[in-house]
This record gives sequence, structure tokens and C-alpha cells, in this order.
Amino acid sequence: MKINRTLVLILCVCMVVICFTGCSGSGNAGTSSTVPDTTENKDGVVVEDANTVYKKSITIAPALDFTSMDVQNDSGGTAKSVYMLVFNTLIEYDTTDNKYIPGLAESWKQISDTTWEFKLRQGVKFHDGSEFSAEDVKFTIDRGLQKNASKSKFSTIKEVTVIDDYTVQLNLKTPDMDLVYKLCEPNTVIICKNAFDTLEESKANQVGTGPYMYKEWVQGDYLSLTRFNDYWDGARKTEEIIIRSIPEASSRLIALQTGEIDVCVDPPVIDLHYVSEDKNLKLWQIPSSLIRHITLNLKVKPFDNHLVRQAVAHAIDREAILALVYEGNATPHYNVMHPISEFYTDVDYYEFDQAKSKALLAEAGYPDGFKTEIYSGPSAVQKAVANVVQAQLREVGIEAEVKSLEIATFNAGVAPGGTFPIQVDGWGGHTIGPDNALRTEHHSNGSVNRSNIKDEAVDKLIDDAISENDNEKRKELYAEAQQHIVSNSYWIPLAIEQINVGIKSTVKGFEVPHGLFHHWRNLYIIEE
Repeated sequence: MKINRTLVLILCVCMVVICFTGCSGSGNAGTSSTVPDTTENKDGVVVEDANTVYKKSITIAPALDFTSMDVQNDSGGTAKSVYMLVFNTLIEYDTTDNKYIPGLAESWKQISDTTWEFKLRQGVKFHDGSEFSAEDVKFTIDRGLQKNASKSKFSTIKEVTVIDDYTVQLNLKTPDMDLVYKLCEPNTVIICKNAFDTLEESKANQVGTGPYMYKEWVQGDYLSLTRFNDYWDGARKTEEIIIRSIPEASSRLIALQTGEIDVCVDPPVIDLHYVSEDKNLKLWQIPSSLIRHITLNLKVKPFDNHLVRQAVAHAIDREAILALVYEGNATPHYNVMHPISEFYTDVDYYEFDQAKSKALLAEAGYPDGFKTEIYSGPSAVQKAVANVVQAQLREVGIEAEVKSLEIATFNAGVAPGGTFPIQVDGWGGHTIGPDNALRTEHHSNGSVNRSNIKDEAVDKLIDDAISENDNEKRKELYAEAQQHIVSNSYWIPLAIEQINVGIKSTVKGFEVPHGLFHHWRNLYIIEE
């Protein structure tokens, strides 16, 4: 059976319409720091002028905790959102206008199939006072090629050549048609060579060029960031941003309702109406790039057996998961590529069929099923999905104990080479190009290859596609790769999730997230 891509796209469009119809007037600030010079319009609405007073701090409660300042090693969504406050990438993606814009690179061009040149922004200061230059770009990429979260984005770069202080060339091993996508990703932010030359690594990791600087971090409680007044694009309106750790979704919602926080990421799905009905709050509902899925670890028996993986795939009832977990705030999904990609294709997949699942288990040598474990992170959604999957597997004879872990422990246990048999996971790297979408999770050398896949056919298809200049041939290669991965049930897609964000109605500058990470650098509140 094949999924109807048109239906999925229509659903996504509908969610966009809901988002912008229900939340008009919340404001979308770009990167400009220009302040309007008006005071009050004819309708009595207070607007900004040179005398406007802004609230000093804004408190945000993300769904997951901030876990690391190691920008080239941590790939978590909350960490990436914070990194974009503290650092800058060479190229940025403007979610308001849906286009790529200059960051620390003022311009870029492709000189040949394997050479790209970047003209860098002058007059940019790092938080330690040193001047940004081409040497920082070279240092960032050279170091990033050795680090877990950044190396997959830089992997096609052979050498960085410094032409002068503000010009660099990236010389590639092979053509990389996704390079621009990758250089917008938070794990590719530019770090400070001087800081790493003069400070211990933990301190050097805190020095960026972004609008905010690290101030204080009490792990598991809060992270505070203070405004960098020498920011190259002008000082932001808010002096301090506080990232609060509130793991339980219901507690985050209560904190928003009581005014303890200003922004709540992922309130409980069943309680979203409390946000939309509250005149003091606004609800943003945004189509996500995240595919919620379960990962099957090929290094752990019996999941090295294709028949067992097929049996698990047939045991999954996506419609039940959507009804029980998401309350309709997600769409069922059957592929490893997201429909937002131009390289998405319809695939044949394993339909929900318990009888077929039991027959496959018997054929694989497990007529009475077997015992295993399902691991999830701490989020309410992951826990709920794990519990529903547990119940569905029990129906075909697979007894799975659910274990929920703190995010750092979960990430360590599911890293490539890990031993967790089944994982409830999510992958949202589809905004960084088709290569990142598939390579990171499914290539033998993928940085998040949590299934421990070692499939030469998949590797070759992905490697050939990234170098292919002919777009139609690229589509054919990616289509074949998608079908091959789905057919082998390395991981089983469940749903495309929706991002729900509750904010105080006084918060301005809210921007649509780019994939899984949020843009918080332009948030502000006008004091009454």
C-alpha cells in the first residue's frame, strides 16, 4: 500500500492555515534591529518608539531540558535553539520569508562542482572581544569534522582555504548539492578560535558571536542568557532570556497560565483548548518536520532478523496511536522521508495486520513471541507512544517492558553502537536537505544511526545522490533508498507531529521554528 502524499500535504497546509488564522497579530520579527518611531496608532494600540520600555527578561519552558554547551556534539532540539541565541551560522534561514539569508557570510557562490567561496561579514565581535575572521571558519570546520553532531554536516569538506581575512573557500571531496542547507544548521555555528587557544574547552564552548551570552546554568533547573550589547546586528530588546526546565507538560501549562513563564513549548495536547480560550494567551500550531518513529536495533537479537522486524511493523496500528496519544494533532506517516522534501516519494509499507505479524514471528522461530524492552525519553509524548506500542506488541505475543529515561541518559544509550532494543524516537532533520534526512539516521556512518544499520545498498544510494547534479536522477536515487529502508524495517515511522506553542499575548517577535529548533532571539515584551 502507498501513502497518499497529496493528502499529507493538504493536512500540512491546513495546519499552517490554522496557525496563522488563529494567531494573527502575534508578530514576526526578522533579524533587523530597527525600532519603529511611532507611539500609538489611531486605534489606541501601543506601538514602539525610542522611549518604549521593554520587559527585562523572558522565560521559556521547552519540552526537553538543555543538556550541553558542547555545540559540536549535542544534537538535541532544545540545545540547538539555545545555540542559535549564543552563536551564528554562515547562512541563516528566514522562516518568515522562507528564504536563505546572510549570516556571518555576506555572500556565497559555487565556483565549481567542488569549490564554494564565502565572503565574510566584517566588524563582528565574539563575546570574548576578539574579531571574527576566516581563521574562525577554518577552525570551526576542521574541529567539527571530528565531533559527533557536526561531522555529518561537514563530512564532504576536504579542506578550508583561507584566501584573506574575510574570504574562505570550501574545497569538497565530492559535489555536495546540500551544502547551503547544512550551513544553516545549529551544529555548524562558528566557534571562536581565540577562545579555544586561550581557555579550557568548557569555557571556550561558551564564546560565540550571537545576540546572547551564557550567564548561569543550573542543570535540571534553568539556564540564563544575557544580552550581548556589541552584537553585530544590534542589541536585542530583551536583556535576559531564561530557559526553565519543567519536564511535565501539564506543569509547563500551569506555569504559563500563572505567569511564571512567558513561552510554553508543547503544552499537553488534551489541554490546548485552555490556551486558545484564554484571552491572555495565544496558541501557535505549526506543522513539524519531526517524524515520530520506533527504532529497532539490529545489533540486538532478535531484531537482526528481518522477519522479526517485519512482524513488529505489521503489529503497529498508527491510527490508534494518533487517537490515544495525539488527540488528532498529528498525521499518520509511513516513510522515512518527510513530505516537505521535494525528494519524498510514495512507498510500499507494512500495513497493520496482527495475523500476519504472528505468522512472521512463527516463521522467524518465535511462535510464542519473546520478551524485550522499549526505551523512551522523558517527554509525555514519547512515554505515551511507548505505552501504546507496548500494548500493540503484546497483542502479537511480544512482551516489552517500557523504560523512560532522562534525555541525556537516553541519548547516550541510543547512540550508534548502543544496546537498547526498541526506542521511541523522533527525527526532524528534513530541513537540512535530503542527504541529511537519510544519511544521518540510515547510513552506516550516520551520526545518529541508532538502528546500527550496515547496508551497502543504502550507503551507495545515499552517497551517489549527494553528488548527482541531475535533479531527476537524484530523485530516482532517493526514491530507491526510501523504499529499500522502509522494506527492511530498520525503523518504523509512526506520525508527523505538530509543534504546539503557548505564549503570553504580550510576547512579540515569535517566529516559526525551523525544523526542530526555535528562533527565540527576537522575543520581547513591552512594559505596560
